[in-house]
Amino acid sequence: MFGNLLPFLMFGILLAAIVTRPLQRVRWLSLPVVLVVAGFVASEAWVALGMDTGLRWNILRDLVFYLLLPILIFEAAINIDARSLRREGFLIGTMAVPLLLIATGIAAALFMTLMGDALGGSWALALLTGAMICATDPTMVSGLLGGDGQSRRIEQILEGESLVNDATTITLFVMISGLLLSPTSEITALGVAGRFLLTLLGGAAIGVALGWLFDKLIDPANDKVLATSATLVLAFSSFWIGEHLLGFSGVVATLSAGLTVAWRQRTHRSETDIAFALDSWRILGFCASAMLFFAVGMSITLQMFADHWLAMMIGIGAALVSRAAIVFLGVGPLSLLPRVDRIGLSGQNLLMWGGIRGAVAIALALSLSFDIPHWYTIQSTVYGVALFSLVVQTPLLPILSRNPS
Repeated sequence: MFGNLLPFLMFGILLAAIVTRPLQRVRWLSLPVVLVVAGFVASEAWVALGMDTGLRWNILRDLVFYLLLPILIFEAAINIDARSLRREGFLIGTMAVPLLLIATGIAAALFMTLMGDALGGSWALALLTGAMICATDPTMVSGLLGGDGQSRRIEQILEGESLVNDATTITLFVMISGLLLSPTSEITALGVAGRFLLTLLGGAAIGVALGWLFDKLIDPANDKVLATSATLVLAFSSFWIGEHLLGFSGVVATLSAGLTVAWRQRTHRSETDIAFALDSWRILGFCASAMLFFAVGMSITLQMFADHWLAMMIGIGAALVSRAAIVFLGVGPLSLLPRVDRIGLSGQNLLMWGGIRGAVAIALALSLSFDIPHWYTIQSTVYGVALFSLVVQTPLLPILSRNPS
């Protein structure tokens, strides 16, 4: 199925491995940007030679949604600092669910106001686009701020928020896409809210149960290779069971399964075994990210920028405005509550610019169905936001952390 496309993806992994270390000395240029540019150049050159890249929507959707996303979500889940997740649980949970929904609504309102005609005057399409541009990337902020004290705390909050809000965003994406592809179904606000909560909570329950069960099954083996191999099965099986077998959120199931099995394994596995598992999953996550960003470059065309530059600019503005609203009007006041450590303006500024859109937003854009009206406009808008994040926000964040305002 991946025939012609597979060599390009393997080249993306090889290129990422080659350029990662030299790029560590170039703070203004990130690996995802290099991979996107390389993917674009490689595909354009290949097509110019009259060859087929093998890039097809159905192939990309299956590759991204059923292979790469479970790997990226599970890898982020098992590597998250569980102590910071508990310590900052209130702010992380608030940012990743209710404030994310508010940000999605703000972005959707801006889309309807500024480019409603380009979306056919559809609030559903505006909400779909708003949800996609609000997905932040846990892997992009990891290690980016450095230092300790406030910068380290903000980085932990960003990692936790990104991990949970990815699950929320993808659940929204799947729900709204399903409604758009089934126009005859009756849509009510209460029905949508109920379905959203059921999808989230059901996926979380399935993931916890599977994570606990897999830990019990692999415990007698007492072998780090077998145990790590079993977690790979857990990542994909939790996604499949949650998404396809039971109709809940596969991503939430994968997230909660990863958190559960990581917690259980740390209670009775040796440090050596845990380190082996984490290193193995970092390799898988690195390969998945490399393939994803290279595929993005392959799917970009110059015509996309010529046709949809205005939509991209509006998308960037909507992403920044909605992020600023939930950080300065939401997180700032909430951090003043009792038993919550205060976040000052400099910390809020880091939270604002630390909402980097990366792998998940791009993955959702790549998996958009051709049957969704104005899909190309939506995809171009999300691409524009993600590229702005990678080119502008990523190099800006370390500078802000060193020079707090």
